[in-house]
Amino acid sequence: MRTLKHMAITASAMAIMASVTPAAAQVEMLPAHEEQLDAAKAAMMGDSAEALRLAREVKIAASDDTVEAHRARLSAQWLEGEALIRLNRVDEAQAIIEQAIAEASDAFANDQLYADLLRSQASLMAHRGEYGLALSAFLEAHDRYQQLGETRSQAIVLQNIGSLYSDARDYERVMRYYRQATEAHTDDPALALSAHNNVGNALKELGRLGEAETEFGRALYVAKDMGSPTLEARILTNIASTQYNREQYGEAMTTVERGLRIAAADAPEWLPFLYGVRGQIHLATGQTQRARADISRTFTGQDIESSSPYFRDFHQTAYQIFSRTGDNELALRHLSAFHRIDGQARDLSAEANSALLAARFDAESNELRISKLSAEKEASEARLTATQNKVWLLTSVVLLVIAAFLAALITLRVVNRSKRAISEVNNKLTYVIQHDGLTGLFSRDHFHALLEKEAQSAKEDESTGVLMLIDLDRFKQVNDKYGHAAGDHILVKTAMRFREAAGPDATIGRLGGDEFALFMPHPFAMEDAAEVAQAIIDRVSVPFQFEGHEIMVGASIGMAAIGAKDRNTSALITNADLALYEAKRQGRGIFVKYALSMRDTLEERTLIENDLGRALEKGELSISYQPIVDGVDGHTRCLEALMRWNHPTRGEVSPEIFVPVAEDALLIDKLGAWLLRTACQDAAAWDKSIKLTVNVSALQLSSGVFLPTVIEALAYSGLEPERLVLELTESVVLEMDEEVERLARSLNELGVTFALDDFGRGYSSLNYIEKMQFSMIKIDRDFVQAAAAGSQKSLAVVAAIVSLAESLGIDVTAEGIEGIEQADAMRALGCSCFQGFHFGRPEPLQQAPLAMTA
Repeated sequence: MRTLKHMAITASAMAIMASVTPAAAQVEMLPAHEEQLDAAKAAMMGDSAEALRLAREVKIAASDDTVEAHRARLSAQWLEGEALIRLNRVDEAQAIIEQAIAEASDAFANDQLYADLLRSQASLMAHRGEYGLALSAFLEAHDRYQQLGETRSQAIVLQNIGSLYSDARDYERVMRYYRQATEAHTDDPALALSAHNNVGNALKELGRLGEAETEFGRALYVAKDMGSPTLEARILTNIASTQYNREQYGEAMTTVERGLRIAAADAPEWLPFLYGVRGQIHLATGQTQRARADISRTFTGQDIESSSPYFRDFHQTAYQIFSRTGDNELALRHLSAFHRIDGQARDLSAEANSALLAARFDAESNELRISKLSAEKEASEARLTATQNKVWLLTSVVLLVIAAFLAALITLRVVNRSKRAISEVNNKLTYVIQHDGLTGLFSRDHFHALLEKEAQSAKEDESTGVLMLIDLDRFKQVNDKYGHAAGDHILVKTAMRFREAAGPDATIGRLGGDEFALFMPHPFAMEDAAEVAQAIIDRVSVPFQFEGHEIMVGASIGMAAIGAKDRNTSALITNADLALYEAKRQGRGIFVKYALSMRDTLEERTLIENDLGRALEKGELSISYQPIVDGVDGHTRCLEALMRWNHPTRGEVSPEIFVPVAEDALLIDKLGAWLLRTACQDAAAWDKSIKLTVNVSALQLSSGVFLPTVIEALAYSGLEPERLVLELTESVVLEMDEEVERLARSLNELGVTFALDDFGRGYSSLNYIEKMQFSMIKIDRDFVQAAAAGSQKSLAVVAAIVSLAESLGIDVTAEGIEGIEQADAMRALGCSCFQGFHFGRPEPLQQAPLAMTA
């Protein structure tokens, strides 16, 4: 939720209460006028209509021709304009402020009142989207406040400028101006609160969430000290949203409930936003119905088609919620609203950036003014000399002309030099805005703008280009293991490899983090794009070198045609994103072309997700067990717990279908915890020689609640920790960070052990196998079956795995054994355990075999 501009306006409103005082003014006002103007200022925040009434009364009352009355009249006009701005009557305010400025420029040019009017005029310019003019007006007001020694007013202007840059999404500059404001004037709670809150918002937009929460916390402290429930509710909303984005759902919920108590009593206007954040938390924790109730409260009384930018993120949340609950029409309305607001924000950002570029050259402009003044001084001195020397009148006139000519020539040269300097700075600033600071690729916003132009051009030419969305695989592990310097190095080198592989015709952008995009302009065939995509994958897969380390990452790519009929840019990006999702689903390191069936698949996944969310409560989920048997005597060593879903209309739904859906919908924690508790209860009644194995996903390990879930399941069931084996796939192991490694050590200390599942598919290193202290390695069924069929390569792989495991004292299980021949082949290679249909299919507990003949 973006509240930058809103908070900056609040700070300005507070500032009015002390902006025009007799102490600061060069002309005293009559006590009666001064008292009524003070009353208007005091009413400005809470009741702008009352402030408007009081200001107009002063304007009428101060009708005589004295200087004091004139000043009171102009002060009243200023407050009248400010009240009209807050009442959203901007056109009326503009006329009044402009008239007041025209009068004050003659009578009170050196008075603080004139600077206040300039600041109001700048705010009106910003309101109209005239960002360049607004910046110039704010800077002039700042210079006048500086001359008057008004540090508080200087700070207000600096905050106003920071608000301009928030519209331009230039968050580093936002923070700089707000921090300069704090340095300019430290002793003001309202300004301090605004600074902390807006710096927090900027940090949040930059993804620096921990720092953002710290700034919001400082703002909250000031708000409490000021005794303002409205400000407390607002800032608690920001804190809760930040905690939600940090996936600290428990803390976020506590903050929301605290905010709701305050808002319900004293700040009802913030209830919709607090309900929205609570809905986001419920959605993230798998409580779809509660999420639906909260998001419905957020939009009660709101027109979805014309909602304000502050509801942007909640429209996206509403789309996700209503898609899951089957309210497809409502979901699409919210999706359209999200794209409307997001598009407006991008347009506003581009417009603001463009306008602000032309107004950032204060140093050059000052240099130009100084040069002109120097030239004029030389001409004046020449004229003075001529008038003093009457004897040489004619000669002096000639010299004066020459001096004036030379002065003009000097001025012209300075102007040209300054213009060149401005042009150079303009070009540099344009480059900075349009390019990613790290890689030099196009920035996200500029890439989207170029893509929109390409899509329109392709449609007009009835031709097609190709869009590619690219995600780096295993990049998170680079940052975790080698640090952010290594990550930045990889990103820079990856960008260079993209350029090399895609060629000079490609337009390439960095969307953020390890996400990239490129398009090949029309005409460009999808078949040719496939070659480019493969070249990118091949180039990225070559190991990178960093400070003596060899680092491997990969790339997954989704592709979509540009220029298809009736397809806007948003739909185009969605198509490529669906293809990218499919590339990741298929194992990563590949490219996938968009197909219409993917949208059907998406709709099918949505239906499955909706039903899966209710499956547990409806008793549709069960557990089947498949044995892992000893390779020598055939006794059952372990039973693997496998979740099964018997859908009332679809019948048995394959785990290959519903487990990925559960992970995407963030239901896996809830379902996984149920499976673990139930399976541990079952296993506690088995013979103590039989262990329980349970599959665990990466999401479960990184949820932050997995360790207490395991402890609770063991404690509740009474199962010995040594009898629980957690199965991890290679991909999970490769994506582990330090936090998950600490979790694994804690589980090992409990006595729980790990099995490495589907070994052979990925790139697990000996280092990982030793670090995780695996008790079992399960060889992927494809290798097992190929080796049993005589594949020399697969035979070599299996033999190498067995040799590695034996050296580490780890059992080896051959998966996918479907016949006695395969069992014999794997036994000959040294496998100690077998699993497969030959030894038992997954069955409910009462039917699961506890012993088989090998």
